[in-house]
Amino acid sequence: MDKYFTFLYVKSGNSGVKTLRIHRYIVYAAATLIVGLIVTAVSLVARYSGKAETLRKVTALERENSNLIAKIEGFQKEIGELKSRMALNYELQNQVRLLAGIDPISREVWEVGVGGPEPLDRMELHGNDIILANLDKSLEQMVRQSELELKSYKEVMAMLEKDKKIRDCTPTIRPLRGGFLSSRFGRRMDPFTGRLARHLGVDFCARTGTPVMATANGIVTMAKRNGSFGLFIEINHGNGFKTRYGHLSKILVRRGQRVKRREIIGLVGNTGRSTGSHLHYEVIYRRVHRNPLNYIIPAGVYYD
Repeated sequence: MDKYFTFLYVKSGNSGVKTLRIHRYIVYAAATLIVGLIVTAVSLVARYSGKAETLRKVTALERENSNLIAKIEGFQKEIGELKSRMALNYELQNQVRLLAGIDPISREVWEVGVGGPEPLDRMELHGNDIILANLDKSLEQMVRQSELELKSYKEVMAMLEKDKKIRDCTPTIRPLRGGFLSSRFGRRMDPFTGRLARHLGVDFCARTGTPVMATANGIVTMAKRNGSFGLFIEINHGNGFKTRYGHLSKILVRRGQRVKRREIIGLVGNTGRSTGSHLHYEVIYRRVHRNPLNYIIPAGVYYD
């Protein structure tokens, strides 16, 4: 067998036929090389395409993960706000229970805990899965708390409906609209002596002439100037409750007069031992001064 391949080709210009002889091994080697290059190129293209597709998928997953993290953070914020509201509801309903003569709900009961082993799927969670599991746990707790809260309110409502007199004689509203709390119940620095003294009520700072309301139904037992209290009103609401209103600029009721909750009984002033226009307000229950703020229910919650 001939060791060479013979190739004939015609040059341009009709200059005759030329002959080219190439050794067979060279042709085979060249063909093998070309095939190898083609296979390698195809492999590289396929590999690059696969990596590009993988990179595209990874980028899409990272974008989706970022969106999920943002949503989780949003859920965490919303659940935090819900927890704050539930805490306020807890304080509010205990005030309502106190007014209804029912024992408050303890912190331990309010946690409405549940028992049992930790689920196996939760024991193997990591990262965002742990956060989601905790969010789910918080939501479950708030659902249980809302059920407890509903049960508590039903108990309170039943008690208040049973004895309407309790509601009528309990001082449950702010004694004036507007103004702001300027001094709380308990120990404070006396504004005149600078020494610690016990403050038996609360002070609401307001303009002179601001109407003062009776905070519950009752009978006026005192309506006159009363020493350091200046112009002063005392109302006996029955069932052990009395309220007092001091430093008034004007008294609009008389001793022995029956008044109803929200009825205007006087005007804010600066009479007596006072450093400025304000209302001094006291709540007395069974001859003991109580913190008036414990009895004030926010507008829209209490009903007549």
